[in-house]
Amino acid sequence: MIKKKFCLNLRNSFFCGSILLSSFFFNSTLLAQDEYVSTNDIVKQIEKSLIFDKESKQRIDVYKSRQDSKSPDISIESGKSDVLTINESDINSGMEIVIVDEKKENFDIKEKERLAYNSAMIGQYEVAIQIFKQIIKDQPDNTYAKFSLATVYQKIGQYRQAKNLYHELLKSNYENKEEVLGNLFTILVDESPRDSIYLLSRLSIQNPESPIILAHSALAFEKIKNYDKAISYFLKAINLDDSNISYKFNLAIIYDKSGKFEKALEMYSEVVKNYFNTNNNSIPIETVKKRIETIRNKL
Repeated sequence: MIKKKFCLNLRNSFFCGSILLSSFFFNSTLLAQDEYVSTNDIVKQIEKSLIFDKESKQRIDVYKSRQDSKSPDISIESGKSDVLTINESDINSGMEIVIVDEKKENFDIKEKERLAYNSAMIGQYEVAIQIFKQIIKDQPDNTYAKFSLATVYQKIGQYRQAKNLYHELLKSNYENKEEVLGNLFTILVDESPRDSIYLLSRLSIQNPESPIILAHSALAFEKIKNYDKAISYFLKAINLDDSNISYKFNLAIIYDKSGKFEKALEMYSEVVKNYFNTNNNSIPIETVKKRIETIRNKL
């Protein structure tokens, strides 16, 4: 069977690591959780998670170098994943499909997860929330349900509930912490872009090789209409992760918004050129093509 997993996009709502500024192109009362996690607590947990991640990578690198020196025929491959990302354009979000062993999973829980996922995909967020909460009640350690519930809360703008759940996931052994960090950065940028700029600049100094921090810094500067800074940070992010088409798409939009049409045309063309080599279906490629045609007629 398959397990489907929500992924917010970095601009609209960040489901799983890609960034969108698609608003440039297109124009319930639910039960709240009792606990409250302060922004300071969340920031501290973010910093702990980034430090731990950095130390983990360093340990892996050391182990690899030792192995290489002892036996050049042996290599350690890290970062392999059986996760595919498919984005649903009708709700500006995506899903990850993770292959799981049905025999090891509780079938009733899997049915509830599928029902909750499908409810969210058709906009029945209240139903999805109640089902995911029931799953978590039955399985308190179900990180898939917690992450999915958090992304639904984020999708409908209930940031407090989303932050509480993301905070729990960062404190746990949840494997995909980069997704959680990305979603938290998005919330912080939406809530207070100026405060998030200070936080992200500090995190960037501590983690200079993290393109996701640079990309969110760019979004924060874009939000306060400091386009030059936004462009600068996106260029740095692309330099670290040249294959990320979402960074290039957003950079193209910022060039476009700031009147740098030649640069925008260049970057839009890069997006079209590499679009079919990626799994990112959240980019409105036909709209991008039309924008390219419009800019060409202007120049």
